[in-house]
Amino acid sequence: MSKMIEIDWRPDDRTLTQFGFIALFGFSFLAAIAWFEVLVFSFGLGTARPIVAGVFASLAGISTLFSLVMPRANLPIYVGLTILAYPIGFVVSYFIMGLLFFGMITPLGLLFRLIGKDPLNRGFEPAAETYWNDPRPRRGKESYFRQF
Repeated sequence: MSKMIEIDWRPDDRTLTQFGFIALFGFSFLAAIAWFEVLVFSFGLGTARPIVAGVFASLAGISTLFSLVMPRANLPIYVGLTILAYPIGFVVSYFIMGLLFFGMITPLGLLFRLIGKDPLNRGFEPAAETYWNDPRPRRGKESYFRQF
């Protein structure tokens, strides 16, 4: 499993209650866009439109009812959606990290190499006796209370 995303297999009742109320809005939104056939459903659902919208509306009502009466009953919906969303989160997180690295850090490193900048002072100096850098002088304790 990925260390960036962890699945909570045993959420507490508070998490399941919050999930139920969030699911009310999420599933209601999906029911609305399925009914009006916009965004994801713009390809047209045809005769399945009332069924798809009804399933989403039912899930909205059921998850909200479960949150009010018995939050533990939301566990199958919660875990099911978590398992469904895990591959999406996995791909997106690694895609974003790759994009940040290859889109920002790599060009910045190449630029620094081209202009000869070495912000970490890693250059080899044959005449140097040591590569030790003196640390900053110690500050008084009162400076920790003045952060700005």
